[in-house]
Amino acid sequence: MSEKNLLYANVGCVISFGLLLFLSFVTAEADGAQQVMILISEIIGGITLVAAILSLFYIKSDQRYLPLSIVCFLAPWLLYGIGYEVGFDAATPYTWIWFICLYILLIAGFIFIRIGYKKVEGHYKLVSAFLLFINAIFFVYLIFIQIWWSIPFLNR
Repeated sequence: MSEKNLLYANVGCVISFGLLLFLSFVTAEADGAQQVMILISEIIGGITLVAAILSLFYIKSDQRYLPLSIVCFLAPWLLYGIGYEVGFDAATPYTWIWFICLYILLIAGFIFIRIGYKKVEGHYKLVSAFLLFINAIFFVYLIFIQIWWSIPFLNR
């Protein structure tokens, strides 16, 4: 595959992951549909992560920062998905370790996606900006979840 095809594949995979992630949030009221959408988005996210890692080996120009940005984008989502599947909630002991790991991955992701934004050329800069925006929303969501789980009068 050429570099251009690899970049298009990465952009297509991350767009499909984003759309399925959005659909999993939209179907939050229907438990069965949300479980299916989360499973599908986790599978597409895994495929996207594998495609981005493989692209890191084959793209030799500065455009390789796009798959690096995608990997940095997906790492916190992967950890969040693992925590979701394991069943972390407010009653789980030592959730602070999970949150600290997520915050570290998100901050490192912000740094690497920002570096990737400066290095990537052309219309692919939009992908890096989009990834940065979605991770920023995810960061705010995690802060809200951690504060909510720390409220003392919650049922534990």
